[in-house]
Amino acid sequence: MSPQTLERTAELIRDRATKAGLGGVKVTVEDKSQITVSGPAARQETLEALGQPAELAFRPVLSTAAEPGVEKCPDAVEGPSSDPLTACGEYLGTVSTYQLGPVAVAGTDVSEAEAAYDAERGGGWFVKLDFTAAGGAKFADITGQLSAQPAPQNQFAIVLDGVVLSAPEVYGPITGGKAEISGNFTKQRAQQLAAQVNTGALPVHLSVSSVTKLSVD
Repeated sequence: MSPQTLERTAELIRDRATKAGLGGVKVTVEDKSQITVSGPAARQETLEALGQPAELAFRPVLSTAAEPGVEKCPDAVEGPSSDPLTACGEYLGTVSTYQLGPVAVAGTDVSEAEAAYDAERGGGWFVKLDFTAAGGAKFADITGQLSAQPAPQNQFAIVLDGVVLSAPEVYGPITGGKAEISGNFTKQRAQQLAAQVNTGALPVHLSVSSVTKLSVD
C-alpha cells in the first residue's frame, strides 16, 4: 500500500471525525502500514465506525419477509451495483430480509448529507440528503416508477454497506433533489452516518486490530 494512499485515507478519517462532531480524536499513519485512531475510550464504537467503507445505495424492493426469533442482522457486504441483493434490515426490534433489485441511485449521486433534529414532527434525529443534478433526476425517475407498483414493490431500500437502514413506501415521484433517512437514530448515529456519506468510501479496506487501531488488510 503506497504512503500516499494511507495518507489520503487518514485525511478522510479525520474529516469524518470532524463532521461527526468528535473532539479529541487523533489520526496518524504509523510504520507506513497502519493507521491509528485514538480518542476518548467511551467513544470506542464511534471511533471504530470512522474506518467503515460507507457505501450507500438506493435499491428497489422486490420482496420482504420478517425473521421471527432473529435479534440482529448478520454482517453483510454489498455486491456489484448491477446485481440483485439479499439484505437484512432492523427496525424497532424487528429483523427483516429484503430481496432487492440493482442499484437505482448510487451514493456518489449524493452531494451532501447533514444530521438534523425534527422538533416539529414529534422529535427524533434523521439525515437529510441533497442529490447532485443527475442524482436528483435518477431519484425522481425511480420513485415515480415505484409509486405505481403494489406493496412491497412500491418501496425503495436505503442500503449502507449491505444493510437496509430504511425501506419507505413511495406514493409519487420525489422531486427537488432531496430526501431523508430516518431510523430511530440517536444524535451520535445520525452525525456519524452523515459524515460517512459525505466522505464516501475509503480508498482501502480497513479492519480493527485493537481498540484504537485500524490496520490495512
